[in-house]
Parts: sequence; C-alpha cells; structure tokens
Amino acid sequence: MADKKTDTRSAQQIRADIAAARARMGANVEGLVNEVHPKAVKQRSVDEAKAFVMTEVDHAKSQVKDEDGWRTDRLSLAGAAAGAVAVSLLVVRAIVRQVGKSAEKKSLKKAAKQAAQQASEQAKQARKEASKQAKQAAKQASKQAKHARKQAAKRS
Repeated sequence: MADKKTDTRSAQQIRADIAAARARMGANVEGLVNEVHPKAVKQRSVDEAKAFVMTEVDHAKSQVKDEDGWRTDRLSLAGAAAGAVAVSLLVVRAIVRQVGKSAEKKSLKKAAKQAAQQASEQAKQARKEASKQAKQAAKQASKQAKHARKQAAKRS
C-alpha cells in the first residue's frame, strides 16, 4: 500500500495557498481575456502590418541606396519602369476613348438611321394621303364637270 502523506500545513496556510492560487488563476484568466480581446487582436495585427511594411520599405530602400549613396543604375531602371507604366496607361486611356467614340458614333449612326426611317415612313404616309386627296378632288371635279355639262345641255 501507498503511504499517505500527511499535510502538515495549518488551516491558515492552506487558506493562504488557496488565495494565492486564486490570484494566479485570476491573473491568468485576465491575461487570456486581454490577449483574445478584439481590440488587442486588432492592435497586434496593426503592429505586425506596420513591422512588415517597415521591413519591406527598408529592403526596397537598400535596393536603391547603399553606403556609397544612391545607386543611379537602379534609380534609372525604376524611372524607366515608371515611365513605361505611365505610357501604357496613356495608351490604354486613348484606346478606351477611341472605343467609346466609336461606340458613340455607332449609337449616333443608329439614331440617324432610325430618324431617316421614321422620316421615310412619314413621307410615304404623306404621299399616300396626298394621292388619296388628289383622287377625291379629281372625282369631285369630274362630278362637277359632268353636272355642269348636264346643266349646259338642259339650257340648250
């Protein structure tokens, strides 16, 4: 059988040990709460992002500046690349504008074609109406002429 250890601490000592354990546990819980709190997580993320950016900036700076000063070969290369990007953007902008203009021209041509078709239809309707009115006028004139001949024949 196993020997039982007897606790020789007094009740006062046990209470003190329990109070110390509670204090440690409270501090640990408070530390965990602070560690997982959204504001703390956010702040850590911001700090890590800042550190990353600073490291990358220092790395980029070391590419164009060393102990002897500015590295003009790298700066001219970076300037040429920036110029190429600017020219590319201008070319893309010009192409987009041309496409927009051609689309606008197509739209205007379509509108002009529709307007011409409407005008043609209206002219056709006007010709039909004029022809109809001319036929009616001719019939009316023919009737009047016939009536006038009958009247003249009656008088004679």
